Amino acid sequence: MAIDEPSVVWSLDGFSKDDEFLRTERPISREQIIQLREVITPDPDDPWMLYCYDVPLSDWAAVDAILHCGPPDATLDYQTSASAQR
Repeated sequence: MAIDEPSVVWSLDGFSKDDEFLRTERPISREQIIQLREVITPDPDDPWMLYCYDVPLSDWAAVDAILHCGPPDATLDYQTSASAQR
């Protein structure tokens, strides 16, 4: 992992399968993003998961064990995302 931690906030985002609008957003802590790297493998050049990554429902049990986010909504597609810290 890179030495310098970026100044970002991560989230688990749920997008509508019908219209692709953002419907849910759940914060992800630095510690949780480090654990999620074991479940959702980031690109080699993206150690801090700054890109968006799909969260497959087949991995949901592991994601829920880390984020305690409960069951997924079947009407949503999920991704991790990062944005500049305010």
